[in-house]
Amino acid sequence: MVKIFTVDSPFSPGVPNLASLTRQAEKWEASQAIDQVLVGYSALWPHNFATAPTLFALTRRVGLIVAHRPGVMHPTAAARWYGTMDVLSGGGRLACNLVSGSSDKDLHREGDYEIKAVRYERATDYVACMKQCWSAPAKFDYDGKFYKAETVQQFVRPVSGHVPIYMGGDSEDAIDFGAHHADIYMLWGEPLAGTQERIRKVTEVARKYHRVPEFSLSLRLFIGETEDAAWEKARAVETTILQAQGTNRFMRSSKNDQSVGRSRQLSFADEEIHDACFWTGLVKLLGGFANSAALVGTHDQVMRSLRAYRDLGIGAFLITGGAEGLWDPSLEEFLVQAKAAL
Repeated sequence: MVKIFTVDSPFSPGVPNLASLTRQAEKWEASQAIDQVLVGYSALWPHNFATAPTLFALTRRVGLIVAHRPGVMHPTAAARWYGTMDVLSGGGRLACNLVSGSSDKDLHREGDYEIKAVRYERATDYVACMKQCWSAPAKFDYDGKFYKAETVQQFVRPVSGHVPIYMGGDSEDAIDFGAHHADIYMLWGEPLAGTQERIRKVTEVARKYHRVPEFSLSLRLFIGETEDAAWEKARAVETTILQAQGTNRFMRSSKNDQSVGRSRQLSFADEEIHDACFWTGLVKLLGGFANSAALVGTHDQVMRSLRAYRDLGIGAFLITGGAEGLWDPSLEEFLVQAKAAL
């Protein structure tokens, strides 16, 4: 059975308050499709280290993938937060999504001016220290290139001794880091051939570290009773985003973003349709922004496409919908069936 992740805003609409967090938590908890929700990170947003504990307290089943940016605090402090949160949430419901940061502007808001290559090198040091905090049987000193600490000892550790690490990225540095440390390597939506290539490349690098990572794939879904009905939904979203150009309603990649991931997304967006029902319209419209690749079609067409990705080695899907690219409750019934069928 595959896992279903999603992205949603725990503080939408408006600023976070207990009422809005409660509504979101109740929605996720009631879903039979959602296994985990990604709680993102930005220097502009309310801090997820504050919202995540509240969401855990309001739920008993659904897991949270809490994004974290290496560099904003010392890894021993981050390890302590994740270890404590894992225990208090019951164990097994927490994962860490490590993000090196794709926006220099947002990194600068928190005083981080390192270049991307250095950030990945630093992240490797960061995760090594975190893992040692979770597993070391006795006090230890840590002496890495970027981080040092003495007589480290943490009384509260993850229930299983480890918090799963999720990450993604397309650069050579990102692949090496993810192959070394990621439990789940998160891939942006791509046509089947590109996805197969990405899995092969990451797997080959992971062998160097004697590891076998799992993979997730991020997709928006537009499903209709007929193919025309599905395309009506997709085109309506396309129109909504087009009409909002010139505003900040929808996040999009900057033209100055030179990331490998953005370039790769745009490289296959020149052709609008790939495979059976893979659609790149929103990828092009949003400038290669993450989570904008989509599957458009009938129930059977989309299910066949997901099965084809599953056959390549995708063990989890991060599914969103609509113009905002957030959780779409109308996908619930389909995804419950998909979880059982794939």
